[in-house]
Amino acid sequence: MPPKWKVLADEIAALINSGEYPPGFRLPKIEDLAAAGKGSKTTVHSAYKALEAGGLVTSSRGHGTVVRERTALSTGTEREQRSKVTGSSWRAGERSDSHMAGIISAPADVAEALSIAPGDLVLRRSRTYRDEHTNSVISHSTSWIPAVFAEELPELAMGKRLSGGTSIDLITHHTGRPVAHRFSAMWARITTPADAATLEISEDTQAAVIVLTARIVDTSGMTIEYGVDIGGPGRRWTKEEVTE
Repeated sequence: MPPKWKVLADEIAALINSGEYPPGFRLPKIEDLAAAGKGSKTTVHSAYKALEAGGLVTSSRGHGTVVRERTALSTGTEREQRSKVTGSSWRAGERSDSHMAGIISAPADVAEALSIAPGDLVLRRSRTYRDEHTNSVISHSTSWIPAVFAEELPELAMGKRLSGGTSIDLITHHTGRPVAHRFSAMWARITTPADAATLEISEDTQAAVIVLTARIVDTSGMTIEYGVDIGGPGRRWTKEEVTE
């Protein structure tokens, strides 16, 4: 059986990861949680220290223990542009893992986006973006690509991070047709049991998440990729604009 401080830390971490305790939220005072029966002051203090060590909160004299601002979501277009400038789609404070790829039958929504028939073969590439400090999921990203490109560019079908830029970079370089249009969409929905594995949450979690999609069309009018990103609970999309 885990120690009491670990049980309490996991309980609070779940509230943070679900978004119920948002960035900037001040956790209860140690003595208040102790008085509420969550354990001794030493137990609560140890739980808060564990949360701080995990990068979920910050503590300071006079301000208490506050939930950290979380690494924000990136759209597919932002990742593509960042890759052109820095050579990496990662933004500061994140990394990616769990890279997977394979040829499968296209679901109906993907078939519609790619202008193919449902059930036609399509290349599915996926990866998980994480906060490098807390290891929590920032977003789960899936790229749906016409199967023809998997034949012409075998590296796309390998379950590993691409070394030559993004999949769009590789396809446009190979075909000689640059991107002509990007159609993006964003909406919020409540998590379902199907999100449990990819977002690393419990199946009974009910929290708001943001879905970002991007359909990339080249100069010939062909949709070369349909990207779907699902943000982890509590994540937000932000954009900085410079005004003159």
